[in-house]
Amino acid sequence: MKNWYGCVGFLSLLGVWGILGDEPLFLCFFAFALFFEYFWVNPDEMFVESMRKCATLAFASNLLITTTATLILSHFNLSSNPLAAGTATGFGVSIAVFAFSTFVMEIRERLNAQND
Repeated sequence: MKNWYGCVGFLSLLGVWGILGDEPLFLCFFAFALFFEYFWVNPDEMFVESMRKCATLAFASNLLITTTATLILSHFNLSSNPLAAGTATGFGVSIAVFAFSTFVMEIRERLNAQND
């Protein structure tokens, strides 16, 4: 079984646009380079289950944030296109939730490995 979770690391290529296009917000995408290490992780059942939990949490947060942000932006007329702004907000938050939860999962796994 190949470990395709490393493909998330290709999002770090968007950071190059931050350098070339003078867009400093794109530099944050360089953080995804850490996901390249998953190409070399042996994906056992525990790893796959942990990644599923992280993805589920990120998906649920995406739905919640997108809906909430779209309704708030629409109700208070804070954006000319509240659906696009809400979707972008939800996407950004869900990516951050996924990255942070995989980080926490990895820390827990390393701590458990040290305790065994």
